[in-house]
Amino acid sequence: MLIAHIRKSDFEEQSVQQHLEEVASLARRYGESVNLGALSELSGLLHDMGKFTIHFTNYLKKAVLENEIATEKIDHSTAGAKYLYENFYGQNTLQNLVVETIGMGILSHHSGMQNFVQPDFKPSDFVRRVTNDKLPYYKEVVRNFEGIQGNKERVQSLVSEAIEEMEGFLRTVKPHGDLYTYLALMQKLVFSCLIDADRTNTRCFEEAESVLDSNFQSLFKEGYENLMKTVIRFRKSEKPINQLRNEMSEECDIIALECSAIRTLSIPTGGGKTFASLRYALKHALEFNKSKIIYIVPYTTILEQNAQAVRDIIDRQDAVLEHHANVIDDTALDNETDFYDSDVHKKMQLGRDNWEYPIIFTTMVQFLDTFYQKGTRKGRRLHSLTNAVLVFDEVQTVPFQHQSLFSAAINFLQTVGKSSILLCTATQPALDRIEPAIRLPEKAEIVPDLVGAVKAFERVSITSKVESEGWGAEKIAEFTEDLLEENSSVLVILNTKTAVRNVYKLLKENEDVFVVHLSTSMCPAHRKRKLEEIRERLGKEKVVCISTQLIEAGVDISFEAVVRSLAGLDSIAQAAGRCNRNAEKLRGNVYIVRAKDESLSKLPEIRIGGEVTENYILSNPEFRGQLLGPKAIETYFSHFFEQAEREIQIAPKGLNHPLYHLLNGKAAAMQNPKTRSLGMFKTIEQYFEAIDSPTTAVIVPYEDGEKIIADLNDNHYDLTLFNERIKQAQQYSVNLYQHELRKLSETGLIQPLFDGSIYCLKEKAYDLSYGVSLDGLAKVESYTF
Repeated sequence: MLIAHIRKSDFEEQSVQQHLEEVASLARRYGESVNLGALSELSGLLHDMGKFTIHFTNYLKKAVLENEIATEKIDHSTAGAKYLYENFYGQNTLQNLVVETIGMGILSHHSGMQNFVQPDFKPSDFVRRVTNDKLPYYKEVVRNFEGIQGNKERVQSLVSEAIEEMEGFLRTVKPHGDLYTYLALMQKLVFSCLIDADRTNTRCFEEAESVLDSNFQSLFKEGYENLMKTVIRFRKSEKPINQLRNEMSEECDIIALECSAIRTLSIPTGGGKTFASLRYALKHALEFNKSKIIYIVPYTTILEQNAQAVRDIIDRQDAVLEHHANVIDDTALDNETDFYDSDVHKKMQLGRDNWEYPIIFTTMVQFLDTFYQKGTRKGRRLHSLTNAVLVFDEVQTVPFQHQSLFSAAINFLQTVGKSSILLCTATQPALDRIEPAIRLPEKAEIVPDLVGAVKAFERVSITSKVESEGWGAEKIAEFTEDLLEENSSVLVILNTKTAVRNVYKLLKENEDVFVVHLSTSMCPAHRKRKLEEIRERLGKEKVVCISTQLIEAGVDISFEAVVRSLAGLDSIAQAAGRCNRNAEKLRGNVYIVRAKDESLSKLPEIRIGGEVTENYILSNPEFRGQLLGPKAIETYFSHFFEQAEREIQIAPKGLNHPLYHLLNGKAAAMQNPKTRSLGMFKTIEQYFEAIDSPTTAVIVPYEDGEKIIADLNDNHYDLTLFNERIKQAQQYSVNLYQHELRKLSETGLIQPLFDGSIYCLKEKAYDLSYGVSLDGLAKVESYTF
């Protein structure tokens, strides 16, 4: 028997044929709901065809039974693509697209997606590999594969069915134009179905488990019924603001009965956006049999809070997954081996990472990475975004340089992926200025009277104290203390972590005030604890919170006064949403200042946003007293996009094209391509970063983080425990820039685990007030409050 895998716990063998059939079946299940079942199944059936050799079986036995680390690199990913190409390519356009789509997925399934067209005019990755006449053991592979009864006929049958699927796909996307973009993303989706099916089948074999056939409709029904109990309480409430929130959610309930589309939900801050969007999502998922509900948010603080709010509303604590960051960095492990050369490789590869939950909260960075980041791990999740309800919270925070890639992904998920999409924010960006334009229906907005809604939710007065020279930390601290004479709580939001720390150091010396620092240098569990502490003290004693913008969007907390450093009007609107949030008094006060010691040279969007706000909004008498009205928001985004287009470099350094042109075929059109497909996936992934400076997730020794680090440091092979700890580590991780990692490494304050795929901080590098401490002078006396 030719072997695909050997289970390490009991040395049970899984044959190549068994693995191929099981992966094919699971891949079909993933692709079926979006009419890509045959394409996905055939990818699964051929993906490990290259293992049909006695050579691979012997290699595997030595690796597992004799614990011999292989020195030879075995390419088992090319054979299936080459077999398909040799037998079916060149007959007609539809069949060629089928071969290219499936072949690309197969030859990429351990390395990440390759290029159909090379940017340097060299032969494409795809053509070079499928036409390789010197592929080792290829004749033996074909002989053994076709020697199993039914394999050859099954391939022929699936190719015929896949041609019909390809024809249906082209018919669906043709009216929308941008054919090559849709084609490229469809090929990435088939790749996702294959990757997840392969990794899931291998993990289930290793853990001696079966794949669960998840259907969450009963949970959605139960959740909707529990949510409606809260609606009844809202209806009975005498508070006008609760009545207004209920009106917003009623509109969402009505729209939920309409067919899938991309819609906007422009509820003003404090209008109950999470509740209203959940009401839409649950009802729509029930009505149209959607597989999942996924919230995509800009900051982890929103993620933590809103995930818990959803758990409470639906009364199911186990139904929601929070996916903050990629604790595992395994891109270096994407290669052509079978990951049996060490336990480390295998454990990294088989980590549960496929969003097997009914309701998921993740970040915009994770969403964009799923489509465009390098490697296989992140792309594995892409098929989970199909046939789902996707709620984008604070959609205006999409990085400007990635607007086109975001729009392409959204249009694809709705048109091909059959997902229903809700774009939520109090400050809708100028979606019509993006290429490609987001495909909104004629009546996309759920809120029927935006002007009236903004007026009804007014709870603050905004005052500009912007001065040309700006205020230093001392002046901001002094102004905050003055505000405390008339207010019991003040929130100060500044644009950089350095500015936040400077003001915090001055204010924390006041022993009569509870002063808190918040920033992304703190892990989610730490920030959550700090916010709980603030909420407990609000209204009982003097409280000041100094924070970066992470507290702005969606955090359910209310201060009597807010000080906001000059930024975009959308940020100011979000800051205002943390003031007098529940109409505790007639009017709260928001003050806009210019912070002198903020360095914004590496934060161009914040800088441009502040300049546009100052030049076109604060100075315009038309918007006096109506800074957050629809007209002001529209004016702001119009000027923001105009200035950003001039000043923000869209094409990455070292590349002559925007990444979107590598997706839509424009960059490939001049190169006389040898394939119908033009996607340049490998190059996109090489240059794509969801944020300007890439970060690495590091587990920190805060509270349970110490136990997680200890368990991961005990490098025994227990895949179940490993998966559990990696999931828990989401709450105890901080994303660090490369220069921060270097500094911590130089001083011995960081510890790499699993061949550098996971990083952990030493105790002296994590401070109870600030979070990560690069100087190793952290206060660590106690992690309990």
